[in-house]
Amino acid sequence: MISSRRHLAVGMAICLLIGSCGSDSSPTASETRAPEASELPVDTPPATSQPSTSEPSTTSTTMPAPSPSELSERLFDPTVLHEVSMEISDENLGLLDPPTDDRVPVVLTIDGVTADGAGVRLKQGLGQAQGLDGKPGFSIQTDEFVDGVELFDVDRFTLGNATWDRSFVNEQLVYELYRAAGIPAARTALARVTVNGETFGLYVMRETPGERWLTQYYSDPTGNLYEAPGGGPDTVLELRTNKRRDDVSDLAAVAEVVATASDAEFRGSIEELVDVDELLTYWALEALTAHWDGYLYDLSSPGRVTTAGARTPANPWPNNFYAYHDPSTGLFVFIPHGADLAFGLAAGSAYDIGPATPVLFPPKVDATIASRLWADPTFRAELVARIRWVLDEIWDVPALIARADQLAAVVRANGLTGARESTTIAQFEKALADRKDFLTRRPDAVRAELASWAAENGQEQGG
Repeated sequence: MISSRRHLAVGMAICLLIGSCGSDSSPTASETRAPEASELPVDTPPATSQPSTSEPSTTSTTMPAPSPSELSERLFDPTVLHEVSMEISDENLGLLDPPTDDRVPVVLTIDGVTADGAGVRLKQGLGQAQGLDGKPGFSIQTDEFVDGVELFDVDRFTLGNATWDRSFVNEQLVYELYRAAGIPAARTALARVTVNGETFGLYVMRETPGERWLTQYYSDPTGNLYEAPGGGPDTVLELRTNKRRDDVSDLAAVAEVVATASDAEFRGSIEELVDVDELLTYWALEALTAHWDGYLYDLSSPGRVTTAGARTPANPWPNNFYAYHDPSTGLFVFIPHGADLAFGLAAGSAYDIGPATPVLFPPKVDATIASRLWADPTFRAELVARIRWVLDEIWDVPALIARADQLAAVVRANGLTGARESTTIAQFEKALADRKDFLTRRPDAVRAELASWAAENGQEQGG
């Protein structure tokens, strides 16, 4: 039986890739659409009761997850350049900069539909944290000042300035890969943003996990949603939902197992609290996409890593992920986030991350759940098998290249306009070519690493 959540996620990925979802987009959105792209593979493997196989478990006893609404699919139609307009008073503009955690009122219009009562603040993450004299990122909450206000059935989203991703494709492709593999992830689309009539440039519009977001993806959206604070271990997270109840005993139980379970007890104990099978897939994708600013990997010296002790950690803290305690299963699952630095960085940068960046080395020291699992040779073998499964069933190079070209066509058709735009067309084309090179060369490089690992560890290479 195919897991309802995985079935939903794969269907969403198809929908986005072939452009059939949201094709009835608002007539006020840009009429320039990208050509159709091929779809990612959707060969869901047969059910298995053995976590050590290369295929993720697909059995489920939970209620079917809801499908994202038609309105929300229109908002995140990736084949359209969406138009986002914000009107902010002079007084409130002064409260935005320098950035704070407090949102100010904004009259928000997307593709001709207006919400009055929304709130906006400037993004504060590295790269996003630019002042109003530059091209800042924005965090939007439509019901900040008036309860129940939504746009296209969405109440929270961000507008990323693509400072770290001049190709404008990273997050969109990474999250689609996660969804195709059965892990809910944010939908994205491109948007042209204006503030008080001034064009700020091209942005990546991404939905933000929260209470409303959970209803789009989970059969029971009432559980605790946590976000990594960008510092500290994975058992110390910030609660994002159910704040009035403020019951974090679910996370405390995980922390206790991590801290007290013996090596022999750990796997069995943690599987009662965390969906380890889902984590295997999550891990495989973070590794394959070289999402080095995420939960698992600190790639401060990739390519030079040969043993566990050969690296000097630059950032030991798990970052850019959410964790949801799903009441329908009683297990924590991981949700990807902040993947704008995926798919490699330019050679010669501080982090020389490319297609040959290794996938098999220990996770960040404060990714404590993953670190304890990594210490188990059986788990490492399962991870190798899961990486192979993703390469065989999900990582379709022609489809990924076609998808990147589809997104690029939206950029080319509409241009990179506005005096604040930080990316030139030449920079965009170079970054896009680099991403496509990574997508193309990554499978062979990883398969070679896996073959070497298998030979060293006396393992069969598998499929």
